[in-house]
Amino acid sequence: MKLIIRTFIYCLFCVSCSKTDIELTTYSFETDKNVTFMFQDGESIEYLTSADRIYEISQLIRVKPIDNYTIEIANFAPFDFEDITITTTVAGIETPIKLLQIDKIKAHAVHVISYPFTNGTSKFLNIDNKEVNLSQYRETGISPNDVVFDFKGEGEIFDKLKDLKKLKWTVKYHDFDPDNNPDNNWAEDMSALDVRRYTGLMINLGVVFASDTFKEAFLKEHIVGNDGTTVLTLQEKETIYQNLLNKPRFNCGRSVNVSGLGGGATFGVANHVLRDYITKETGFVTAHEIGHMIGYNHNSNMTYPHKIDDKNTGFSTVTSRIMNVFFENGWYPVTLENYYTPTDF
Repeated sequence: MKLIIRTFIYCLFCVSCSKTDIELTTYSFETDKNVTFMFQDGESIEYLTSADRIYEISQLIRVKPIDNYTIEIANFAPFDFEDITITTTVAGIETPIKLLQIDKIKAHAVHVISYPFTNGTSKFLNIDNKEVNLSQYRETGISPNDVVFDFKGEGEIFDKLKDLKKLKWTVKYHDFDPDNNPDNNWAEDMSALDVRRYTGLMINLGVVFASDTFKEAFLKEHIVGNDGTTVLTLQEKETIYQNLLNKPRFNCGRSVNVSGLGGGATFGVANHVLRDYITKETGFVTAHEIGHMIGYNHNSNMTYPHKIDDKNTGFSTVTSRIMNVFFENGWYPVTLENYYTPTDF
């Protein structure tokens, strides 16, 4: 009997060792060596607004294949990330694989590295902690068409960011005045400062709108349609909320002369919004323009508030209210304490 127990314990030990022996390749991008930084002062408007700088708000750590052997890892948040696991799903392999670990990646940093299996271990674990052998790709690499990536982590910042996974927003910084016409309401050229600030604004906006706290408050809010009088039903408000989460594109620019501009994929806010959002709520302007983006005119209180019994009601009203709840509870991911260049404000 003792022999059987010892054998059983030994088998468990061997299984445990076989898994723990497979260690993720770990990278620490703490230095400025072999790194490019995005949105830095002096960058041209063409580079700031290029297609290469487009990202999904749900993928602040964007990993994309450069070719069969190399990948680019970019941090679109204005703060450092620590302890990130990069996972990959490869065509023909059903379960995502834990590809590598990042101890730290700096704000707005971009790194290009080789796949770990091209010059290191070929044994990996999938997210179910089962062994996967990638030695078949050592020579051929993986076609960029056959791979997608994700990232995950634990801790306070990841808890604050988790609801961003609900959003379908793709963010692009946009030059709405390529001819530098002084007679319109767009800035002549967006600056790197504008874009850096915008990266934090979009994250903080996203976590507000994706939160259960906002959803619950919005569904209770008195909302009227584009005729200015018809009160929308709960079902209609639920549709609006889903349209907000599923808005596919935000072309972000800086407005002048007016606090904001919006409609379709266009989202513009003035310098004072980009400057102030990190310390006080900016719901009146931002919600107003997003209301236009999801199809509402100035008759609806999806843009300007309507008064009922001397109380403001509408999309911007509820957004301002919930933004203040986030400030009061310290729920925002981007703060003056972790924003990497606080002199921007």
